Amino acid sequence: MNTYLAVSSLINLLAALLLITFLLSSGKQSPVRRQYVNFLYAVLGWAAAYFLWRISESEVYAEMYCKMLTSSAGFLSITFYHFCLILAGAKTPRTLAVGYVIAVLLVVFTCFGWIVAGVSPRAGHLFWPDAGILMPLYLAYFTFYFIASGWVLIRAGRQHLGRRASDHLYVLCSTVVGFIGGSTNFPLWYDIPIQPYGNVLVAIYSFTVAYGLYSNRISGIRMDVSKAAFGLFLNLSVALFYLLFAGLYRTIFSHPYGPYELWMHGVAAFCVSSVVFWGVPRLKFKMEKVLEGVFRSERASALSRLKDLPTKLTDLTEDEAIFEMTAETVMQSLDVTGVAVYALEPFDSAYRCAVSAGIFSRMSQPPAIDVDNPIVEVLNRQAVCVVLDQIYEEMNQYYYQALVDLRNDLKVSVIVPIFANHEVYGLILLGPPKQTRVWSEEEISILFSVGAQIGINFRTRDFERRASEVDKLVALGTMAAGLAHEIRNPLVSVQTLASMIQTGKSLTRVSEQFKDVLLRDVKRIASIVEGVALYSQNQKGKMAPVSINAVLSDSIDISSKMAKEQGVALRYKPIDDVDMLVSANLGQLVQVFGNLIENAIQALSASDNSEVKISVTKRKAYRRDGQSWLEVVVADNGPGIPKAILDRVFDPFITSKDTGARDKQMGMGLGLAISKRIIENHNGAITVSNDPKGGAKFMVSLKWITPQR
Repeated sequence: MNTYLAVSSLINLLAALLLITFLLSSGKQSPVRRQYVNFLYAVLGWAAAYFLWRISESEVYAEMYCKMLTSSAGFLSITFYHFCLILAGAKTPRTLAVGYVIAVLLVVFTCFGWIVAGVSPRAGHLFWPDAGILMPLYLAYFTFYFIASGWVLIRAGRQHLGRRASDHLYVLCSTVVGFIGGSTNFPLWYDIPIQPYGNVLVAIYSFTVAYGLYSNRISGIRMDVSKAAFGLFLNLSVALFYLLFAGLYRTIFSHPYGPYELWMHGVAAFCVSSVVFWGVPRLKFKMEKVLEGVFRSERASALSRLKDLPTKLTDLTEDEAIFEMTAETVMQSLDVTGVAVYALEPFDSAYRCAVSAGIFSRMSQPPAIDVDNPIVEVLNRQAVCVVLDQIYEEMNQYYYQALVDLRNDLKVSVIVPIFANHEVYGLILLGPPKQTRVWSEEEISILFSVGAQIGINFRTRDFERRASEVDKLVALGTMAAGLAHEIRNPLVSVQTLASMIQTGKSLTRVSEQFKDVLLRDVKRIASIVEGVALYSQNQKGKMAPVSINAVLSDSIDISSKMAKEQGVALRYKPIDDVDMLVSANLGQLVQVFGNLIENAIQALSASDNSEVKISVTKRKAYRRDGQSWLEVVVADNGPGIPKAILDRVFDPFITSKDTGARDKQMGMGLGLAISKRIIENHNGAITVSNDPKGGAKFMVSLKWITPQR
């Protein structure tokens, strides 16, 4: 045993020297590596003193070296704790400073003989240290900081994803092995007959972590080479851990184990741990393969339904129907705990949950995801499915932290972008699988196709809207040809008058009836020409800060006479906030709101309760760029807009007024089309809807600006 301890301590010494040299000469310095080197310095001091102690033949030198190795070992736990804090990116707690102070005090106590009281023969060793009165304090300190290190690693494993999470857990497993190996040196201090067989595990643990640091990956050791060896050392560590507790129990409560009993219990513990760590997982794997064969047809059928989903989505036109089918099919096919579909509405600053199932449906209100979230920004640049538990590459820290926050807040396992042409229209969030497993490439590929198909649907719809605008312009050209015929008729009276002037006939002979017809026809021609010109020219006009109160006041003044004649009340309370300004062309906005108010008045019949309400509200961050917007609503309590033309009410020449009422420009069906053009030129939006209680409601959104003071 003495030869084994001398050789194992020499191995630990050489390992520490070699690792310090490698890490310092690698040229890849970082706070994590520097602190691990500090830990290795403590290992180096402990191993050197341990080796000198084992080859010492003098009681005085043996005691001195025992005090040296005990002092160095006191810094092992605190320097490793410091290393774990830096590795996990945790804040430095007060316990770190307290730990270093205690380590220094323990060195002082050791010098006074309060921890190592001396050396004496024990269990075949010529010089073994005797425990001093403060040795229990030393052991408590040593154990506390290694347990604290383990807790830091466990917590960090929960706060990180993919490879970084496995890195912390890998260091934790290696730490357990090294701690158990080093702790086998302490039982003989209290006459527990357990030899320090695990001493060499300290070197193996140091190599395991240091190689990962040297290769820029904590878990960088090749699994096909180290897996069997690591399993062997894990089994050995468990066996030694069992012997420590069993030997302590027998020493305190009954007769201590003899050498033969220790060997028998050690072998039995090793065999049991081998069955637990090797046999049970392999048996479980074989049973899963058998069950997979039995239920393979069901699994294949589920994936087949998922593969058919992109094709089925092409048959749907409503967004809600697309989202519901997606959530239902994905949840059933992949057997996940929940699915949530997030979508971005126009002029919104965040993706909001449109459809939820499973764990997401139990949330009262799933949190929104801002458009400036790092996840969205990255997916806009490169659309990929993100499997949060299978991330192995390095990434931007803000993007990484956003993924961790999303995983912790919503228990998300997979993020599927709904995208097209580098624009993310929405997100499909999948909860964890009901049974722990690794996501296959086939599943991720199908999910990616589903997101792409939904994105293509949205983009196709966008193209259709643009094509519709082109069709409108084509229709306008076609209509212009038709209008030529309409203009020809009123031109007859104008040509008659011109002919009379040319021939020198007296205009006093023109009848009053002809004058009325002439005036009517001229107004008709002017109205048609002006309306078409306004719509086709699409001019923006000069922009300046304009008070929305002033705009609405002017529009109401213009329409007040018509409202009084129709018996309609105009309801508007001016806003007290003088800072409610928009960047606009005053004349064009007055034209828009005047048109909306007059349309509302014309839709109402004279009665006691006929009224038009105008209101203004302000919304923060109403667009994805964070800009605040004003919403102006013009609502009436009339019959509303017929459903047949509700979706086309802003198209040219679409109107609900009868033909006989088309004696003005606005009766041509051009008023709302022109208003829409004006608002779009102001980088705003105009929408229409019918109130379920009756009446139509037009909402105009305009950019709000803060005046300079």
